[in-house]
Amino acid sequence: MQSCCGSTPGETLIFTCAGAAHSGQVANRAGVQAMQQGVGSLLCTAAVAADIADKMERTRQAGRRIAIDGCDDHCCRKVMEKAGAAVDVHVVATDLGIEKKPAHPDMIGDARKVVEKIKALVAAGR
Repeated sequence: MQSCCGSTPGETLIFTCAGAAHSGQVANRAGVQAMQQGVGSLLCTAAVAADIADKMERTRQAGRRIAIDGCDDHCCRKVMEKAGAAVDVHVVATDLGIEKKPAHPDMIGDARKVVEKIKALVAAGR
């Protein structure tokens, strides 16, 4: 499993929403699962927003940046863009049919859908 704190030049970094709604929590869980499955390494979106020097350097040196948002507010992607770090792969949980506040939440199944989408986009060369 890759670390959230080690650095490899040209690495794939994963940034997630961690919003209060179910879809935001799904986005965060999907980021953890994607990291565990070897897609890339997690890096703290809040650290990017706070302009933490070593995290910003690592973000700039990344070969690919994946942003996982919970909803159409696109907070994660916007944080990245505001920091001057273009996003290469962007997945939005609600675009995959995941509700912000479902009557019957399925965290595991919903996170799996997001990870599958990320893997498909990465495999397609995005």
